[in-house]
Amino acid sequence: MGVFKRACLYISRKKARSFLLFLIMLLMGLFMLVGVLIRSSAAKAAEDVRKSITTGVVFQLTDISGDSIYQLVPNEEGEMVRTLKVPLLTRSKLKEILQIDGVQGYYTQMGHETLYTGLDVHPGGYSNSPDTLAENGTDAEGQSEEDAYNFDVYSHVNGFYLVDEGKWHPFFINGALELVEGRNIEAEDSGKAVISEELARRNGLGIGDAIESRNFDFVTGECFGNSFRSEIIGIFKINFQQDLSEWTSEDAILANAIFVDREMRYWAQSEFNKHINRQVLAKESYETLDNLTVFVEDPLMLDSVKEKILAIDGVDWSYYDFKEYDHDYKVAAGPLNMMVTLSTILIAAMAIGLLIVLSLILTMWIRGRKREIGILSSLGIKKQAILAQFILESCLVAVAAFLLAGVLAKPVTGVMGNGLAKSVNATIGDQPYEVKNDNLTEIQVNKVPTEQVALKYDLMPGTIVLVFFVMLLVTMISVSISYLRISGQRPRDILKGE
Repeated sequence: MGVFKRACLYISRKKARSFLLFLIMLLMGLFMLVGVLIRSSAAKAAEDVRKSITTGVVFQLTDISGDSIYQLVPNEEGEMVRTLKVPLLTRSKLKEILQIDGVQGYYTQMGHETLYTGLDVHPGGYSNSPDTLAENGTDAEGQSEEDAYNFDVYSHVNGFYLVDEGKWHPFFINGALELVEGRNIEAEDSGKAVISEELARRNGLGIGDAIESRNFDFVTGECFGNSFRSEIIGIFKINFQQDLSEWTSEDAILANAIFVDREMRYWAQSEFNKHINRQVLAKESYETLDNLTVFVEDPLMLDSVKEKILAIDGVDWSYYDFKEYDHDYKVAAGPLNMMVTLSTILIAAMAIGLLIVLSLILTMWIRGRKREIGILSSLGIKKQAILAQFILESCLVAVAAFLLAGVLAKPVTGVMGNGLAKSVNATIGDQPYEVKNDNLTEIQVNKVPTEQVALKYDLMPGTIVLVFFVMLLVTMISVSISYLRISGQRPRDILKGE
Protein backbone atom coordinates (compact mmCIF):
# COMPACT_ATOMS: atom_id res chain seq x y z
CA MET A 1 0.00 0.00 0.00
CA GLY A 2 1.46 3.33 -1.03
CA VAL A 3 2.02 6.42 1.14
CA PHE A 4 -0.84 8.40 -0.39
CA LYS A 5 -3.35 5.55 0.03
CA ARG A 6 -2.32 4.98 3.68
CA ALA A 7 -2.67 8.73 4.36
CA CYS A 8 -6.16 8.87 2.86
CA LEU A 9 -7.21 5.73 4.74
CA TYR A 10 -6.07 7.18 8.07
CA ILE A 11 -7.96 10.47 7.46
CA SER A 12 -11.19 8.62 6.58
CA ARG A 13 -10.92 6.29 9.60
CA LYS A 14 -10.01 8.99 12.16
CA LYS A 15 -12.78 11.41 11.30
CA ALA A 16 -12.89 13.14 14.71
CA ARG A 17 -9.16 13.80 14.77
CA SER A 18 -9.11 14.87 11.16
CA PHE A 19 -12.04 17.26 11.69
CA LEU A 20 -10.39 18.82 14.76
CA LEU A 21 -7.17 19.28 12.79
CA PHE A 22 -9.24 20.75 9.95
CA LEU A 23 -10.83 23.33 12.27
CA ILE A 24 -7.47 24.37 13.75
CA MET A 25 -5.91 24.80 10.33
CA LEU A 26 -9.00 26.58 9.02
CA LEU A 27 -8.85 29.18 11.77
CA MET A 28 -5.10 29.61 11.47
CA GLY A 29 -5.21 29.87 7.67
CA LEU A 30 -8.18 32.22 7.75
CA PHE A 31 -6.58 34.63 10.22
CA MET A 32 -3.28 34.57 8.35
CA LEU A 33 -5.13 35.43 5.13
CA VAL A 34 -7.04 38.16 6.92
CA GLY A 35 -3.82 39.56 8.38
CA VAL A 36 -2.06 39.56 5.02
CA LEU A 37 -5.04 41.18 3.28
CA ILE A 38 -5.31 43.94 5.89
CA ARG A 39 -1.58 44.51 5.86
CA SER A 40 -1.23 44.70 2.08
CA SER A 41 -4.29 46.95 1.71
CA ALA A 42 -3.19 49.32 4.48
CA ALA A 43 0.39 49.40 3.17
CA LYS A 44 -0.81 50.27 -0.34
CA ALA A 45 -3.08 53.00 0.99
CA ALA A 46 -0.22 54.40 3.09
CA GLU A 47 2.02 54.46 0.02
CA ASP A 48 -0.68 56.32 -1.93
CA VAL A 49 -0.86 58.86 0.90
CA ARG A 50 2.94 59.23 0.84
CA LYS A 51 2.87 59.98 -2.88
CA SER A 52 0.18 62.64 -2.37
CA ILE A 53 2.10 64.52 0.34
CA THR A 54 5.26 66.50 -0.24
CA THR A 55 8.28 65.00 1.47
CA GLY A 56 11.87 66.02 1.71
CA VAL A 57 15.14 65.80 3.60
CA VAL A 58 16.14 68.24 6.34
CA PHE A 59 19.70 69.46 6.97
CA GLN A 60 19.98 71.10 10.38
CA LEU A 61 23.10 72.66 11.87
CA THR A 62 23.99 70.85 15.06
CA ASP A 63 23.88 72.61 18.43
CA ILE A 64 27.36 74.09 18.52
CA SER A 65 28.75 77.33 19.93
CA GLY A 66 29.12 80.24 17.54
CA ASP A 67 32.76 80.72 18.52
CA SER A 68 33.53 77.32 17.02
CA ILE A 69 32.31 78.20 13.55
CA TYR A 70 32.38 82.02 13.32
CA GLN A 71 34.91 84.77 13.86
CA LEU A 72 34.67 88.58 13.79
CA VAL A 73 36.92 90.51 11.40
CA PRO A 74 36.80 94.11 10.11
CA ASN A 75 35.60 94.70 6.56
CA GLU A 76 36.86 97.34 4.10
CA GLU A 77 34.80 100.02 5.82
CA GLY A 78 36.22 99.11 9.21
CA GLU A 79 32.96 97.55 10.39
CA MET A 80 33.05 94.25 12.23
CA VAL A 81 31.52 91.42 10.26
CA ARG A 82 31.02 87.75 11.05
CA THR A 83 32.94 85.30 8.85
CA LEU A 84 33.04 81.53 8.72
CA LYS A 85 35.85 79.55 10.29
CA VAL A 86 34.59 76.26 8.83
CA PRO A 87 32.92 75.44 5.48
CA LEU A 88 29.17 75.48 6.19
CA LEU A 89 26.17 75.35 3.88
CA THR A 90 25.66 78.79 2.32
CA ARG A 91 23.27 80.18 -0.24
CA SER A 92 25.85 79.77 -3.00
CA LYS A 93 25.67 75.99 -2.51
CA LEU A 94 21.89 76.11 -2.68
CA LYS A 95 22.06 76.64 -6.43
CA GLU A 96 23.89 73.33 -6.83
CA ILE A 97 21.30 71.55 -4.68
CA LEU A 98 18.40 72.90 -6.73
CA GLN A 99 19.97 71.49 -9.91
CA ILE A 100 19.88 67.93 -8.58
CA ASP A 101 17.42 65.71 -10.43
CA GLY A 102 14.23 65.20 -8.41
CA VAL A 103 14.52 68.35 -6.27
CA GLN A 104 11.32 70.40 -6.42
CA GLY A 105 12.08 73.28 -4.10
CA TYR A 106 13.37 74.23 -0.69
CA TYR A 107 12.43 75.85 2.59
CA THR A 108 14.90 77.42 4.96
CA GLN A 109 13.88 78.18 8.52
CA MET A 110 14.84 81.79 9.21
CA GLY A 111 12.95 82.40 12.40
CA HIS A 112 9.97 84.36 13.62
CA GLU A 113 9.51 87.92 14.83
CA THR A 114 6.80 89.34 17.07
CA LEU A 115 6.43 93.03 16.17
CA TYR A 116 4.08 95.88 16.95
CA THR A 117 2.07 97.09 13.94
CA GLY A 118 -0.86 98.91 15.52
CA LEU A 119 -3.17 96.99 13.18
CA ASP A 120 -6.63 95.79 14.11
CA VAL A 121 -5.91 92.09 14.57
CA HIS A 122 -8.00 89.03 15.35
CA PRO A 123 -8.55 89.33 19.14
CA GLY A 124 -6.45 87.05 21.30
CA GLY A 125 -5.41 86.65 24.88
CA TYR A 126 -4.21 90.22 25.35
CA SER A 127 -7.24 91.83 23.70
CA ASN A 128 -9.47 89.73 25.92
CA SER A 129 -7.38 90.17 29.08
CA PRO A 130 -9.63 92.77 30.78
CA ASP A 131 -12.68 90.57 30.22
CA THR A 132 -10.76 87.48 31.30
CA LEU A 133 -9.56 89.16 34.46
CA ALA A 134 -13.09 90.23 35.29
CA GLU A 135 -14.42 86.71 34.77
CA ASN A 136 -11.76 85.42 37.14
CA GLY A 137 -12.76 87.92 39.83
CA THR A 138 -9.94 90.41 39.23
CA ASP A 139 -10.74 94.09 38.86
CA ALA A 140 -9.34 95.12 35.47
CA GLU A 141 -9.72 98.79 36.44
CA GLY A 142 -7.22 98.19 39.22
CA GLN A 143 -4.42 97.60 36.74
CA SER A 144 -1.50 100.01 36.63
CA GLU A 145 -1.08 102.30 33.65
CA GLU A 146 1.95 100.24 32.66
CA ASP A 147 -0.11 97.02 32.63
CA ALA A 148 -2.82 98.67 30.54
CA TYR A 149 -0.18 99.97 28.13
CA ASN A 150 1.37 96.52 27.83
CA PHE A 151 -2.00 94.96 27.07
CA ASP A 152 -2.68 97.61 24.42
CA VAL A 153 0.68 97.03 22.71
CA TYR A 154 0.45 93.24 22.85
CA SER A 155 -3.07 93.35 21.44
CA HIS A 156 -1.78 95.06 18.28
CA VAL A 157 1.14 92.82 17.42
CA ASN A 158 1.59 90.31 14.62
CA GLY A 159 3.65 87.19 14.15
CA PHE A 160 6.08 87.71 11.25
CA TYR A 161 7.32 84.60 9.44
CA LEU A 162 10.58 85.16 7.57
CA VAL A 163 10.65 83.15 4.36
CA ASP A 164 12.80 82.81 1.29
CA GLU A 165 10.38 81.19 -1.14
CA GLY A 166 6.91 81.63 0.36
CA LYS A 167 5.25 78.93 -1.74
CA TRP A 168 7.49 76.33 -0.09
CA HIS A 169 6.64 77.31 3.47
CA PRO A 170 5.08 74.28 5.24
CA PHE A 171 1.76 76.11 5.74
CA PHE A 172 1.40 76.58 1.98
CA ILE A 173 2.86 73.18 1.12
CA ASN A 174 0.29 71.23 3.15
CA GLY A 175 -2.62 73.39 1.99
CA ALA A 176 -3.42 75.03 5.33
CA LEU A 177 -2.93 78.40 3.63
CA GLU A 178 -3.77 79.27 0.05
CA LEU A 179 -2.77 82.36 -1.88
CA VAL A 180 -5.91 84.05 -3.30
CA GLU A 181 -4.57 87.38 -4.51
CA GLY A 182 -1.23 88.69 -5.73
CA ARG A 183 1.85 86.53 -5.40
CA ASN A 184 3.98 84.93 -2.72
CA ILE A 185 7.37 85.94 -1.34
CA GLU A 186 10.31 85.18 -3.64
CA ALA A 187 14.03 84.91 -2.91
CA GLU A 188 14.89 88.24 -4.58
CA ASP A 189 12.27 90.25 -2.67
CA SER A 190 13.10 93.02 -0.23
CA GLY A 191 10.54 94.66 2.04
CA LYS A 192 7.58 92.58 0.82
CA ALA A 193 4.72 90.99 2.80
CA VAL A 194 1.86 88.53 2.38
CA ILE A 195 -1.09 88.86 4.78
CA SER A 196 -4.38 87.07 5.52
CA GLU A 197 -7.79 87.94 4.12
CA GLU A 198 -9.05 88.76 7.62
CA LEU A 199 -6.15 91.11 8.39
CA ALA A 200 -6.68 92.84 5.05
CA ARG A 201 -10.42 93.17 5.65
CA ARG A 202 -10.10 94.47 9.22
CA ASN A 203 -7.68 97.20 8.17
CA GLY A 204 -8.84 98.00 4.65
CA LEU A 205 -5.53 96.83 3.21
CA GLY A 206 -4.84 95.56 -0.29
CA ILE A 207 -2.07 94.83 -2.78
CA GLY A 208 0.38 97.74 -2.87
CA ASP A 209 -0.36 99.01 0.64
CA ALA A 210 2.34 99.02 3.29
CA ILE A 211 2.71 97.79 6.87
CA GLU A 212 4.91 99.59 9.41
CA SER A 213 6.29 97.30 12.11
CA ARG A 214 8.45 98.03 15.15
CA ASN A 215 10.33 96.17 17.84
CA PHE A 216 9.05 96.53 21.38
CA ASP A 217 10.25 95.64 24.84
CA PHE A 218 8.56 92.42 25.92
CA VAL A 219 8.61 93.55 29.56
CA THR A 220 7.53 97.18 29.39
CA GLY A 221 5.77 97.10 26.02
CA GLU A 222 7.71 100.19 24.92
CA CYS A 223 8.47 100.39 21.21
CA PHE A 224 12.04 101.20 20.20
CA GLY A 225 14.23 101.70 17.15
CA ASN A 226 13.36 102.44 13.55
CA SER A 227 10.32 100.92 11.89
CA PHE A 228 10.38 98.43 9.05
CA ARG A 229 8.19 99.03 6.01
CA SER A 230 6.76 96.07 4.10
CA GLU A 231 4.75 96.33 0.90
CA ILE A 232 1.82 93.93 0.61
CA ILE A 233 2.20 91.78 -2.51
CA GLY A 234 -0.14 88.89 -1.69
CA ILE A 235 -3.15 87.84 0.35
CA PHE A 236 -3.85 84.31 1.60
CA LYS A 237 -6.88 82.51 2.95
CA ILE A 238 -6.95 79.95 5.77
CA ASN A 239 -8.48 76.61 4.80
CA PHE A 240 -9.58 75.61 8.31
CA GLN A 241 -10.83 77.01 11.58
CA GLN A 242 -8.05 77.49 14.13
CA ASP A 243 -9.02 76.33 17.61
CA LEU A 244 -8.36 79.28 19.92
CA SER A 245 -8.45 79.49 23.69
CA GLU A 246 -8.82 82.59 25.84
CA TRP A 247 -5.05 82.46 26.39
CA THR A 248 -3.97 82.31 22.73
CA SER A 249 -1.89 85.42 22.14
CA GLU A 250 -2.44 87.60 19.09
CA ASP A 251 0.89 86.71 17.52
CA ALA A 252 0.04 82.98 17.71
CA ILE A 253 -3.18 83.40 15.72
CA LEU A 254 -2.80 82.38 12.10
CA ALA A 255 -5.14 85.13 10.87
CA ASN A 256 -2.63 87.65 12.22
CA ALA A 257 0.40 86.00 10.58
CA ILE A 258 2.44 88.04 8.12
CA PHE A 259 4.96 86.43 5.77
CA VAL A 260 7.92 88.65 4.89
CA ASP A 261 11.21 88.26 3.04
CA ARG A 262 14.54 87.68 4.76
CA GLU A 263 15.47 91.40 4.66
CA MET A 264 13.65 91.80 7.97
CA ARG A 265 16.07 89.42 9.68
CA TYR A 266 19.08 91.75 9.61
CA TRP A 267 16.92 94.78 10.51
CA ALA A 268 15.42 93.06 13.56
CA GLN A 269 18.81 91.88 14.81
CA SER A 270 20.41 95.28 14.32
CA GLU A 271 17.62 97.20 16.03
CA PHE A 272 17.66 94.86 18.99
CA ASN A 273 21.45 95.08 19.37
CA LYS A 274 21.23 98.88 19.33
CA HIS A 275 18.53 98.79 21.98
CA ILE A 276 20.60 96.72 24.42
CA ASN A 277 23.84 98.55 23.55
CA ARG A 278 25.39 95.52 21.90
CA GLN A 279 27.77 95.83 18.96
CA VAL A 280 25.97 96.02 15.62
CA LEU A 281 27.68 93.88 13.03
CA ALA A 282 27.87 94.74 9.36
CA LYS A 283 25.73 92.73 6.99
CA GLU A 284 27.42 89.52 5.86
CA SER A 285 28.33 89.02 2.21
CA TYR A 286 27.13 85.43 2.48
CA GLU A 287 24.23 83.71 4.19
CA THR A 288 24.47 80.43 6.07
CA LEU A 289 21.54 78.05 5.90
CA ASP A 290 21.23 76.66 9.40
CA ASN A 291 18.06 74.71 8.65
CA LEU A 292 17.34 73.66 5.08
CA THR A 293 14.52 71.41 3.88
CA VAL A 294 14.89 70.09 0.33
CA PHE A 295 11.63 68.84 -1.18
CA VAL A 296 11.68 65.98 -3.70
CA GLU A 297 9.26 64.86 -6.40
CA ASP A 298 9.01 61.24 -5.28
CA PRO A 299 9.50 59.88 -1.73
CA LEU A 300 11.48 57.02 -3.24
CA MET A 301 14.10 59.54 -4.36
CA LEU A 302 14.87 60.80 -0.85
CA ASP A 303 17.94 58.63 -0.33
CA SER A 304 19.44 59.34 -3.75
CA VAL A 305 18.87 63.09 -3.40
CA LYS A 306 20.47 63.06 0.04
CA GLU A 307 23.52 61.18 -1.29
CA LYS A 308 23.96 63.69 -4.12
CA ILE A 309 23.70 66.61 -1.70
CA LEU A 310 26.31 65.08 0.60
CA ALA A 311 28.59 64.68 -2.41
CA ILE A 312 28.68 68.46 -2.94
CA ASP A 313 32.16 69.80 -2.19
CA GLY A 314 32.90 72.77 0.01
CA VAL A 315 30.62 71.89 2.92
CA ASP A 316 31.62 70.08 6.09
CA TRP A 317 28.49 67.95 6.54
CA SER A 318 29.68 66.65 9.92
CA TYR A 319 28.21 69.85 11.39
CA TYR A 320 24.70 68.85 10.28
CA ASP A 321 22.02 66.45 11.40
CA PHE A 322 19.76 64.83 8.82
CA LYS A 323 16.16 63.70 8.99
CA GLU A 324 13.22 63.24 6.68
CA TYR A 325 10.59 65.93 6.31
CA ASP A 326 7.62 63.62 6.62
CA HIS A 327 5.57 64.80 9.59
CA ASP A 328 2.43 65.39 7.51
CA TYR A 329 2.80 61.91 6.05
CA LYS A 330 3.25 60.30 9.46
CA VAL A 331 0.15 62.02 10.81
CA ALA A 332 -2.00 61.42 7.72
CA ALA A 333 -0.91 57.80 7.33
CA GLY A 334 -0.62 57.11 11.06
CA PRO A 335 -3.80 54.99 11.30
CA LEU A 336 -2.80 53.05 8.18
CA ASN A 337 0.70 52.36 9.49
CA MET A 338 -0.84 51.23 12.77
CA MET A 339 -3.00 48.77 10.84
CA VAL A 340 0.11 47.50 9.04
CA THR A 341 1.82 46.94 12.39
CA LEU A 342 -1.15 45.22 14.01
CA SER A 343 -1.81 42.98 11.01
CA THR A 344 1.88 42.03 10.90
CA ILE A 345 1.66 41.02 14.54
CA LEU A 346 -1.48 39.02 13.74
CA ILE A 347 0.26 37.17 10.90
CA ALA A 348 3.29 36.34 13.04
CA ALA A 349 1.10 35.29 15.97
CA MET A 350 -0.96 32.98 13.78
CA ALA A 351 2.11 31.37 12.21
CA ILE A 352 3.82 30.85 15.58
CA GLY A 353 0.56 29.78 17.18
CA LEU A 354 -0.07 27.24 14.43
CA LEU A 355 3.42 25.84 14.90
CA ILE A 356 3.03 25.51 18.69
CA VAL A 357 -0.53 24.16 18.69
CA LEU A 358 0.12 21.66 15.91
CA SER A 359 3.35 20.50 17.54
CA LEU A 360 1.57 19.82 20.84
CA ILE A 361 -1.45 18.11 19.28
CA LEU A 362 0.53 16.07 16.77
CA THR A 363 3.00 15.00 19.44
CA MET A 364 0.14 13.51 21.48
CA TRP A 365 -1.46 11.92 18.43
CA ILE A 366 1.77 10.44 17.10
CA ARG A 367 2.53 8.97 20.50
CA GLY A 368 -0.84 7.25 20.23
CA ARG A 369 0.30 5.77 16.92
CA LYS A 370 3.39 4.01 18.28
CA ARG A 371 1.99 0.59 17.46
CA GLU A 372 1.28 1.66 13.89
CA ILE A 373 4.80 3.06 13.56
CA GLY A 374 6.30 -0.12 14.98
CA ILE A 375 4.34 -2.35 12.59
CA LEU A 376 5.26 -0.25 9.58
CA SER A 377 8.91 -0.26 10.64
CA SER A 378 8.91 -4.05 11.14
CA LEU A 379 7.51 -4.43 7.62
CA GLY A 380 10.60 -2.70 6.34
CA ILE A 381 9.06 0.68 5.62
CA LYS A 382 11.70 3.32 6.12
CA LYS A 383 11.39 6.18 8.59
CA GLN A 384 11.35 8.68 5.76
CA ALA A 385 8.33 6.97 4.22
CA ILE A 386 6.46 6.92 7.54
CA LEU A 387 7.25 10.61 8.08
CA ALA A 388 6.10 11.33 4.52
CA GLN A 389 2.78 9.62 5.29
CA PHE A 390 2.22 11.71 8.41
CA ILE A 391 3.16 14.91 6.59
CA LEU A 392 0.88 14.02 3.70
CA GLU A 393 -2.03 13.38 6.06
CA SER A 394 -1.68 16.81 7.65
CA CYS A 395 -1.07 18.53 4.33
CA LEU A 396 -4.21 17.03 2.79
CA VAL A 397 -6.22 18.37 5.72
CA ALA A 398 -4.40 21.70 5.41
CA VAL A 399 -5.30 21.97 1.71
CA ALA A 400 -8.99 21.37 2.44
CA ALA A 401 -8.90 23.88 5.32
CA PHE A 402 -7.10 26.48 3.22
CA LEU A 403 -9.61 26.20 0.37
CA LEU A 404 -12.44 27.03 2.75
CA ALA A 405 -10.34 29.75 4.38
CA GLY A 406 -9.85 31.32 0.95
CA VAL A 407 -13.63 31.43 0.42
CA LEU A 408 -14.23 33.03 3.83
CA ALA A 409 -11.22 35.37 3.79
CA LYS A 410 -12.67 38.35 1.93
CA PRO A 411 -15.96 38.75 3.88
CA VAL A 412 -14.20 38.11 7.21
CA THR A 413 -11.47 40.59 6.28
CA GLY A 414 -14.10 43.21 5.51
CA VAL A 415 -15.64 42.87 8.96
CA MET A 416 -12.33 42.69 10.86
CA GLY A 417 -10.61 45.33 8.72
CA ASN A 418 -13.41 47.84 9.16
CA GLY A 419 -13.46 47.21 12.90
CA LEU A 420 -9.70 47.66 13.16
CA ALA A 421 -9.84 50.78 10.99
CA LYS A 422 -12.46 52.35 13.27
CA SER A 423 -10.38 51.66 16.37
CA VAL A 424 -7.17 53.18 14.97
CA ASN A 425 -9.07 56.14 13.49
CA ALA A 426 -10.79 56.99 16.76
CA THR A 427 -8.91 60.31 17.03
CA ILE A 428 -10.01 61.66 13.64
CA GLY A 429 -11.45 65.16 14.04
CA ASP A 430 -13.51 67.60 12.01
CA GLN A 431 -10.68 69.94 11.05
CA PRO A 432 -8.11 68.93 8.40
CA TYR A 433 -5.30 70.72 10.26
CA GLU A 434 -4.10 71.07 13.81
CA VAL A 435 -2.19 74.02 15.22
CA LYS A 436 0.58 73.50 17.73
CA ASN A 437 2.30 76.25 19.65
CA ASP A 438 5.42 74.49 20.91
CA ASN A 439 7.67 77.51 21.36
CA LEU A 440 5.13 80.06 22.69
CA THR A 441 4.99 82.26 19.58
CA GLU A 442 5.85 80.52 16.32
CA ILE A 443 3.11 78.06 15.52
CA GLN A 444 3.13 74.81 13.59
CA VAL A 445 0.26 73.74 11.35
CA ASN A 446 0.07 70.03 10.71
CA LYS A 447 -2.20 68.20 8.32
CA VAL A 448 -4.36 65.56 9.98
CA PRO A 449 -6.83 62.99 8.58
CA THR A 450 -10.50 63.94 8.73
CA GLU A 451 -11.96 60.75 7.35
CA GLN A 452 -11.18 57.07 7.35
CA VAL A 453 -9.35 55.86 4.25
CA ALA A 454 -11.43 53.29 2.38
CA LEU A 455 -9.47 50.08 1.99
CA LYS A 456 -9.89 47.51 -0.77
CA TYR A 457 -9.31 43.92 0.28
CA ASP A 458 -8.47 42.11 -2.94
CA LEU A 459 -7.31 38.50 -2.66
CA MET A 460 -4.39 38.40 -5.07
CA PRO A 461 -2.85 35.13 -6.37
CA GLY A 462 0.50 36.05 -4.88
CA THR A 463 -1.10 36.48 -1.46
CA ILE A 464 -2.84 33.11 -1.69
CA VAL A 465 0.35 31.30 -2.71
CA LEU A 466 2.40 32.99 0.04
CA VAL A 467 -0.01 32.16 2.86
CA PHE A 468 -0.56 28.62 1.56
CA PHE A 469 3.20 28.05 1.40
CA VAL A 470 3.66 29.34 4.97
CA MET A 471 0.80 27.16 6.20
CA LEU A 472 2.22 24.02 4.56
CA LEU A 473 5.73 24.81 5.77
CA VAL A 474 4.55 25.24 9.37
CA THR A 475 2.54 22.03 9.10
CA MET A 476 5.51 20.02 7.80
CA ILE A 477 7.79 21.42 10.50
CA SER A 478 5.25 20.58 13.21
CA VAL A 479 4.79 17.00 11.98
CA SER A 480 8.55 16.49 11.61
CA ILE A 481 9.27 17.74 15.13
CA SER A 482 6.59 15.50 16.60
CA TYR A 483 7.66 12.40 14.67
CA LEU A 484 11.38 12.80 15.32
CA ARG A 485 10.77 12.69 19.05
CA ILE A 486 9.97 8.98 18.87
CA SER A 487 11.44 7.88 15.55
CA GLY A 488 14.81 7.10 17.10
CA GLN A 489 13.45 4.03 18.86
CA ARG A 490 13.80 0.49 17.43
CA PRO A 491 10.60 -1.15 16.09
CA ARG A 492 10.70 -3.78 18.88
CA ASP A 493 10.93 -1.09 21.55
CA ILE A 494 8.10 0.87 19.97
CA LEU A 495 5.82 -2.20 19.90
CA LYS A 496 6.64 -2.93 23.54
CA GLY A 497 5.61 0.66 24.38
CA GLU A 498 9.04 1.51 25.79
